[in-house]
Amino acid sequence: MELRAITDLARLKASIIVGLVVIFGMIISSTEATLDLKLVFGFLVGLLLSASTNTINDIMDREIDIFEKPKRPIPRKGISVKEATVIFILETILGLILAFYLNLYSFLLSASVAILSVLYSWQLKNVLLVKNIVTSFGISSSLIVGVFATNPQSISIEILLFFLLIFIVVVAFEMHKDMADVEWDGKNQKNTIPVVLGTRKAAVLVIGLYLLSIILYHGILLTTDSLFTLLFWAVEVIILLALFPIFKLIKQHNNVDYVHKTRKYIMGVLFLITSSLIANFLTIT
Repeated sequence: MELRAITDLARLKASIIVGLVVIFGMIISSTEATLDLKLVFGFLVGLLLSASTNTINDIMDREIDIFEKPKRPIPRKGISVKEATVIFILETILGLILAFYLNLYSFLLSASVAILSVLYSWQLKNVLLVKNIVTSFGISSSLIVGVFATNPQSISIEILLFFLLIFIVVVAFEMHKDMADVEWDGKNQKNTIPVVLGTRKAAVLVIGLYLLSIILYHGILLTTDSLFTLLFWAVEVIILLALFPIFKLIKQHNNVDYVHKTRKYIMGVLFLITSSLIANFLTIT
């Protein structure tokens, strides 16, 4: 078994981001002077449960990945199915133990997400929109796990809007990716939005979700009285510049290279928007 295969199965970069979202939720809701070890445990809860979700997904997709993604750990023989299953079980158990240490609320939400992820990989993967929703909920709920871990009573309208923003952005981003994968997904009878509705309608829906996320972004700023700062104007310019290539996606809906290009572009814009919101939350906390 390759050590790298474990991190590849976990999709380590993505899992680290989920862990950081948990930490952010803990910080903005905390009334404690210091969190110390609790922050580490919160990060590990997000990382381990995200890793376990990605691992079980690779286990269930191993037959398809032989043709679609031959460089993934199981198809390339970097790890056996049995070894990957043991890794998945350990990640899940340890993640849930640490979630229970945080508190009962964090444990129940984490356990619910873990069960939903297994059900998705096992039976629900081919149900229309389920992939997008489960993936999005798994990431966005990590914010609430962090809030629950420190102060379950501190859920405010700003936090709920931020949760909704993350949820919508990830749904849009996953659908955006599905546009590039439409040919392969169609051959394998996967029920994605681009396969069922076509890439043009999918592009319109993706753009609509991105626009909705921009509206939510401004809604969060309104609730925190953070409009018209220097940071606000800088991000506004970036958002306006981003709209041109995104709207062009309607005409370029069948251009796989353009779809990938706009996803990378949007990833950078979303990173800046999220960073500005995090900076804003930390300033007022």
